[in-house]
Amino acid sequence: MLFYHYYLQDKDFKSRKGRDRDSDLDSVRHFRGIDNKFSESEIDAMNAEFKNDYQRDKKYVIAITKCMEYSLELCAAVSVDSVDKSDFDEKIAAAFPDMEIITRREITVKDFKREIDNSNFYGTGKLMSILNLDFRASVFDPYPFDLNEDLVDVTKMSKKQCVQRAEEILASKSFREEIDRIYSKSNAREYHGHPVHYMISAGDLGAVDDISTLLINALYSNNRLLSCRRAVIKDFQRGILRDQRYRQVIDACEGGVVMIELKGNESMGNFATDFHEFTKLTGDILSNRKKDTLFIFVELTGQSMKDGDAISNITSKADIIQISEGTGTYEDAKSYLRGLTSRVDFDVEDESEAFKYLPKRDSYTVTDIFNAYNAWYGNGLKNHVYKAYKTKESYKVEVTTIESKPYERLQRMVGLTEIKAVVDQIIAAGKVRCVRERMGLDITGSSLNMIFTGTPGTAKTSVARLIAQILKDEEVIKSGKYIECGRQDLVGKYVGWTAKIVEEKFRAAEGGVLFIDEAYSLVDSSNTYGAEAINTITQLMENYRDRVIVIFAGYPDKMKTFLDQNEGLRSRIAFHLNFPDYNASELTSILKLMIEDRQYRVDDEALEFCRGIFEVASQAENFGNGRYVRNVLERAIMRQAERVVAECAGSAITEDDVTKLRKEDFCMIPTGQKATVKLGFAV
Repeated sequence: MLFYHYYLQDKDFKSRKGRDRDSDLDSVRHFRGIDNKFSESEIDAMNAEFKNDYQRDKKYVIAITKCMEYSLELCAAVSVDSVDKSDFDEKIAAAFPDMEIITRREITVKDFKREIDNSNFYGTGKLMSILNLDFRASVFDPYPFDLNEDLVDVTKMSKKQCVQRAEEILASKSFREEIDRIYSKSNAREYHGHPVHYMISAGDLGAVDDISTLLINALYSNNRLLSCRRAVIKDFQRGILRDQRYRQVIDACEGGVVMIELKGNESMGNFATDFHEFTKLTGDILSNRKKDTLFIFVELTGQSMKDGDAISNITSKADIIQISEGTGTYEDAKSYLRGLTSRVDFDVEDESEAFKYLPKRDSYTVTDIFNAYNAWYGNGLKNHVYKAYKTKESYKVEVTTIESKPYERLQRMVGLTEIKAVVDQIIAAGKVRCVRERMGLDITGSSLNMIFTGTPGTAKTSVARLIAQILKDEEVIKSGKYIECGRQDLVGKYVGWTAKIVEEKFRAAEGGVLFIDEAYSLVDSSNTYGAEAINTITQLMENYRDRVIVIFAGYPDKMKTFLDQNEGLRSRIAFHLNFPDYNASELTSILKLMIEDRQYRVDDEALEFCRGIFEVASQAENFGNGRYVRNVLERAIMRQAERVVAECAGSAITEDDVTKLRKEDFCMIPTGQKATVKLGFAV
């Protein structure tokens, strides 16, 4: 539809003498007295009649939004195939015979909705719904895309003027050829619909804006456009496929222009399948709306999704002409850049200072020029607006460094040879799964869920955390979240609570890993709460198959009982990793790593002594593995501190004293016992 704002004035007002017309116009625009041209009931009746007329013939609707003593303000929505502007002016004149149209201007959908919302007259309330304009965004329900609507500043341009402007913005050959077609004398000079649509390929949105603005001016000058209204839609988010507002926004662009940036976005969904479905939806809308809505698709070089199958969902629905950004010489680039600097809203003493931001080369793309402009603009703000920053060339930002990447930390861990090999398989499986999904191939049953079996202290939890980080780094999962929980975190106190609690955990882990430790503890014969948790987990593993990786952990024999609780549970687990107990040699190596991480030192004699401790301890059932080593080290550090204080009484303590661990600092700890500090009082 086309949207207009009208300002009407009583004809008798013009004939009044002794008044300055301009000052009177200004005064009546703000007059809010009780002696209005029409009473409120009369306006309500007229608005109701206008609305009924539209519901009957779907041609146009008029709504009185303001009433003053000598004037009226109206908003009108006009169907593109009903009447032209001059005919519609006659409709307005016929509806208000004793009034004269002073101004008529086109407005955006947003302006139209605001005028209607601000009107207090009866009959305007349901107008948005009748016109299918009742789409809105709010803080709690934002659009799943970025929307910007404006009115392009159009002027009737001759071909010579259009070509001159095209040269100024370094128009490419493809653009110049389209200008020739638009201005061809073989074309009709009446609007009958859009024979073609466009794809603009450029490296910067500024370049796209210049190209599209000139294109719209050229079409408008040749009666190929009914409206200069332009809606720009970009930055699509997850949920757009289910949100009807995307279609409604484009429907409201009828008669004007809609620009759509074809760019895949991480927040749109986990994989490129969402972009493929989005292009199918957009192609269907294009097919239905291509006659009276001009579509301009935007491809940002190096950023847009390079998916031929997805793009064909659009290009197969209409005839689309591709227009690329142009190139020019150094002198061309300076001229273009000078034009850009003239647009800024602060004073520039020397426009040539922007030229130093142009790279040294033989030719320049429009993107090169906009990159130079953006760099100049940032310094321009410091030099001309916020002058306190004029002498500050750069600001140092301290970045926290990470000692090593997650994959490297995994490889550094002692033992776990088979585990590391399986992790490589998981990474490979995840990458192939992503590729298959981008290609639109079937991934049914292709899950990455895992089960870790092993006794306590065999690094199950540590490996699970690293896997979440590794898969994030390899772009197999989106967020890399790691949510750890046990029975106490999943089972509710009352019937019906458990399912909600379990789903909350899945939502919290979305895009990452949900680690369920001691999962066998959910097997509970005393009541049905544990069984409810298992059944809910099994169902949610299917519902969140593409969004959450579930890792179960526990003792080998008990985990077998756990898997037997639900027939579908085992089939949803792709990888089974068994974490064996460490031998004495591996435990000694783990001790060396822990000592290094804590910035201590140890000699070979002490290490050999500890190996003997681990030989004995590892014979006990469930002795603790890595946890046992940590306890031995904690006890040694406590004993070393006690020794150093006693040995250095009355003398200075050196770095060697506080960093070296000796054989006598280590001792056997009964399995299952933690390092403790003795506290008490001397009497």
